[in-house]
Amino acid sequence: MKRFLYRQWALAGLVCLSAHAWAGDRPYLATTTAVAEEDDDNVWAVASNYQQVGENRISVGSVEYAFNPTNSIQFEITHNRDREADTAEQEVEIEYKHLFNHIARDGWGWGLSTTLIFAKPQDEVWRHGGVALTVPFSLSLWEGEGLLHLNAGVMKPVDEVEQWRVSAAIERKVAKNTTLFTELARQGEQTTLHGGVRYWVKRDKLAIDFSLQRVQGAEQRADGFVIGLNLFDL
Repeated sequence: MKRFLYRQWALAGLVCLSAHAWAGDRPYLATTTAVAEEDDDNVWAVASNYQQVGENRISVGSVEYAFNPTNSIQFEITHNRDREADTAEQEVEIEYKHLFNHIARDGWGWGLSTTLIFAKPQDEVWRHGGVALTVPFSLSLWEGEGLLHLNAGVMKPVDEVEQWRVSAAIERKVAKNTTLFTELARQGEQTTLHGGVRYWVKRDKLAIDFSLQRVQGAEQRADGFVIGLNLFDL
């Protein structure tokens, strides 16, 4: 399986922000969904994206394996380059997610996600970066043509105090192959607004995402964009 690179979702140049990534389900960057796909038995999904946020250039990649509709594991790897500081950092996240019910049956779903984080600052060795715990909730809207996602969780970096993290996201199908989406997320003193469009080149198999984002910290703000490519049911 080809390896893709994924970036930390916090801006390195922002003051007093978490140094760790925001893991999320695509097309989201910080939101985990609680949607159980009924045909997800022993299947793979691969996603990659490229981001620009201020002076940061980020390559993103993830590989997910679904054991069944309610249990999956995801591997993500990040490469984040800050052009202004001329530094680079890599990060790996390993997430296990369990869902407690099926949204197709109940109209809503919820679950539990646990993430291990490893980081490699420039010219340093790999080290344990922390752990995150998230409770995702999803609600079906517009007779199945849209979804609302809510997340609440905590992230504990190594040798640092824990940070609460919350997010809300919504998506709606607006055409046969087109879905609009947006999300609002906060962790510590960082607030992220992100939204765009997903186009299905082949329904439930191949999707392209384009979105804009804004990251607001305690003292600085940066804008950027995201371009993503996603493969499902491999």
